[in-house]
Amino acid sequence: MTPTRIQAMVQRGDEVREKNLKGLDFRGLDLSGGIFLSCDFSGADLSDAKLEGGMFNQCRFADANLASAALGECVFSRCEARGARMPGARMDGVMFDSCNLTAADFSGADLGHTTFDHAVLDDASFTDVRLEKLSVYACSLLRADFSRVQVRATFYRTDLRSAVFAGCSYDKTIFIESNLAGQVFAGQSFENCQFTDADLRDCDFQGAALLRCNFKGALLEGGNLRRVQAPQCLFPQVRMKGVACNGGVFTQSIWSDADLEGVDFTGADLELCVFHRARCGTADFGESTLTYADFSHADLHDADFGGATFMRTKMHRALTQGTRFSDRGGLLPNDPDLFAAEEFSARRARP
Repeated sequence: MTPTRIQAMVQRGDEVREKNLKGLDFRGLDLSGGIFLSCDFSGADLSDAKLEGGMFNQCRFADANLASAALGECVFSRCEARGARMPGARMDGVMFDSCNLTAADFSGADLGHTTFDHAVLDDASFTDVRLEKLSVYACSLLRADFSRVQVRATFYRTDLRSAVFAGCSYDKTIFIESNLAGQVFAGQSFENCQFTDADLRDCDFQGAALLRCNFKGALLEGGNLRRVQAPQCLFPQVRMKGVACNGGVFTQSIWSDADLEGVDFTGADLELCVFHRARCGTADFGESTLTYADFSHADLHDADFGGATFMRTKMHRALTQGTRFSDRGGLLPNDPDLFAAEEFSARRARP
């Protein structure tokens, strides 16, 4: 079966089924819109080929060369593509469903809006790719390399512990229920990113920019948030006992219902932060800025506020047993209006 005969079949609209196409030269050929079922392209040269809108079901692309190929809107389903080479490929709208892409090379490709669903991407290279939105669902990404990428992606239930993110920046990236434990993001930039219910244990964010990011329900224990720039972030229900946040800027951030036992906030800027019902026992707020901060109903037992700056800082119904203050000036122990409203609501709730 020759490449030109395959091209003719595609142009007639015929399905190409169970063909042995190993090692054939398809360079620059137009195979767009082709339907390939159980075909073997192992070692084939498809560089610069036009494959837009093609459907590939249970095909083999092991060590195939798709460099600079046009793959827009293609669907690859249950394909075996270990070691496939796609540097510089144009891939907007491509779907990889349940494919094995171990050690595949996507470096420098234009991924546009590409989706990987239950794919194996271990040791794959995404270095220097360009993308509009990458969607990754329940994939294996052991040692996958995203170096020097501006990451705009959704990672859902994905293990990223060994993925490489050197030199990356992140814009509207979503890491929902993903495992990033032990990752080093020191000095990197995140803007409008979501870490909802992510595992961030032992992650190093030292000096990172975390602008308007959402960490709701994330596990951050053992992590490092020293000197981060994290204004307007959401940290509700996070678990981060003992984490170092000293010197960080967290202005206007929300920490409601967070577990902050033993956290080091020394020298941090916590102006206008909300700590409703947060558990801050033994936390260190020494020399921090707490102007207009709100600790209503928080547990502050044995916390240290030595040298902290207060101005209209609310401690409404906060637990302060053993709490250390060098100066209580600027504190509002109870908000009279809020206290009256709570009492009224409690009376109405009684049968």
